[in-house]
Amino acid sequence: MENKKNKLYQILIFLCSILYLALLIKIIILKNGAIYHNNINLQLFSFLREYQHLGLTFNLIVNVLGNIVLFIPLSIILKYYFSFLSNGHIIFIGTCTSLSFELIQLATRWGIFDINDIILNAIGCIIGILIYIVIKKLKSSNLVTTLFLSSFTTMSILSVYTYYPRFIMM
Repeated sequence: MENKKNKLYQILIFLCSILYLALLIKIIILKNGAIYHNNINLQLFSFLREYQHLGLTFNLIVNVLGNIVLFIPLSIILKYYFSFLSNGHIIFIGTCTSLSFELIQLATRWGIFDINDIILNAIGCIIGILIYIVIKKLKSSNLVTTLFLSSFTTMSILSVYTYYPRFIMM
């Protein structure tokens, strides 16, 4: 019975991992298909002043937290499937993944290449590693499954906000 339950957890985690990666691509690359003409931002945290100047505090919070939260599950997934990788390798892979997404946005003009996104995504990877370490110390497979499901739920909420912001504000 325990073996069957463990196999079910493995399948659930695998499916959540695939759904997470699909949502990540949808949110970052396929968000709206808009073409941007000025599609590079290399100024560190310039968006802080812009949002503050426009009085868009809520959008600032969503931008910062959204970019961090988006990459928390990635490092957890990498640690779960590739436990032999060091934390430094996980952060490197997460940062390269973020850089790849930014380069795709630059090449396709479906987004803006933003250095701040890469930094915030890397912070998300670091937080994900810390969460994974805590979960491993608690030694509970139920916690790992719960974390994957909560990560998937968070991604879903961010996805809904990205495409239907008025729906969230109601």
